[in-house]
Amino acid sequence: MEVDFQSDELSKDDIIFYSVLYSSVTVAFAMAVLSKFLTNEFRFGFRSILSLVALFLGEPLCQFLVKGPSGLILFTCCCLLIYSILPASHLPADNKWVLITGCDSGFGHALSLKLDSLGMQVIAGCLEVNGPGAVTLRNKGSQRLHTVQLDVTNAKEIEAVTEYIKVMVKDEGLWGLVNNAGVWCFADLGMTSEKVFRKVMEVNLFGAVRVTQAVLPMIKQCKGRVVNVSSLLGRVSMEGCGAYSMSKHALVAYSNTLRMEMTKWGVHVSLVEPTGFLTGNMQEHMLRRTKEEVWSSLDEESQKVYGKPYIDSAYTHILMSAQRYPKDLTPVIRCLRSGLLSIRPRERYPCGTGAELLICLYPLLPVWVGDWVSSSINILPRQLRPQSLS
Repeated sequence: MEVDFQSDELSKDDIIFYSVLYSSVTVAFAMAVLSKFLTNEFRFGFRSILSLVALFLGEPLCQFLVKGPSGLILFTCCCLLIYSILPASHLPADNKWVLITGCDSGFGHALSLKLDSLGMQVIAGCLEVNGPGAVTLRNKGSQRLHTVQLDVTNAKEIEAVTEYIKVMVKDEGLWGLVNNAGVWCFADLGMTSEKVFRKVMEVNLFGAVRVTQAVLPMIKQCKGRVVNVSSLLGRVSMEGCGAYSMSKHALVAYSNTLRMEMTKWGVHVSLVEPTGFLTGNMQEHMLRRTKEEVWSSLDEESQKVYGKPYIDSAYTHILMSAQRYPKDLTPVIRCLRSGLLSIRPRERYPCGTGAELLICLYPLLPVWVGDWVSSSINILPRQLRPQSLS
């Protein structure tokens, strides 16, 4: 009986000893995460919250089910693994050169000002270099922010900007490129003319390809970064957004291939995939212009089939719905900054409410379930029908 008693006492000592070790590991991990959070290198999202929940559930499981040194080693390895997938610290931004397209408004405009405030040398490509967006950048930015005329569908302007960058960066090379320029339109595929298809593809896909090809040698020179701005609609199709989804889906494939090919050059390629945000494409004057372009490009027969009331009602509803989109672009800007400056940039940055969950689960769903999900988040009311079906 005396031996058993001593054995029990030893077991209690072991429990206390390992509890202290588990607590020490947990505190060290929590302090490391807190340090990242306080230095703005860590943000709470679906991925990070799920990882932290799994970690703190794992501590009691390892302690009471695995037990002993094996459980402690397993728990410590889990802490290191989870810490490694949290957003990494950033590289110094000072004097790194970056080219951003589509800076008249939206993500490109906000990112230009943010990176300028961090000390980066920003070349902001604007569709209208004397327009209000470019003027605002020049007024708000420092001398490090340079606005240039850049239509990504215009080969001469791309060539001129490339030569300008070579003069500015000299032997330093171009650290980063953000392919942000993009256009959006609503139109059923049956009422999308070849002219509209070509415009969307020229800007959203071939524009990014042209600019990347032009400046890639300078990015290779300093083993820099390429960040392409896609969309959730590049992976999840939605009624009325066919042309846009096609262009962004192709951009996803381009980015994936470029990422693998650039590995040998030490160049990182990231893809940012936002959900709906209130950007320039959703402003009233832009929606009105887009609607007129779509309608005027249709032949007479298609106009009879769909009817002007259909497209008018659709764009009116889109304008009203867009006002509910988030106006705060910070989640996207944070992802773009991470793609450019993180020590360990992610390959993909889904951003916006539910983006990570939807992108992870959507490919696993049966087709009919996926179609139901897409229709449930459709931007148009179900009762809206073309004229010939009314």
